Amino acid sequence: MVSLLQVPAIGCQWFSCSVDAYTYSKQIASSRSFCIYEEIENMRNAGLIQGGSIENAIVCSVLSGWLNGPLRFCNEPCRHKILDLIGDFSLFAQNGHQGFPFSHLIAYKVC
Repeated sequence: MVSLLQVPAIGCQWFSCSVDAYTYSKQIASSRSFCIYEEIENMRNAGLIQGGSIENAIVCSVLSGWLNGPLRFCNEPCRHKILDLIGDFSLFAQNGHQGFPFSHLIAYKVC
């Protein structure tokens, strides 16, 4: 398995914002899932990435960089991780409560 820090095109990224409906829709929601090209065969053999395609994901090679750019944001992988976190936190909603969680998050080396 390749560490994201070993992929020069991804490198170390960060993104900071106050999340509201507008910021979510314009800055986070459109970020695509991503994968490392050199790991695709192993992921498929493991039954993962079944719905993944170059239309809904971005693919990065350790040696060649982004294979199906351009990126929507220079830090699109980071923003997609934020999208994942928002989705995970939405699972905490109870009794019909919904919306964005009120919190301050710092995620370091999230994979």
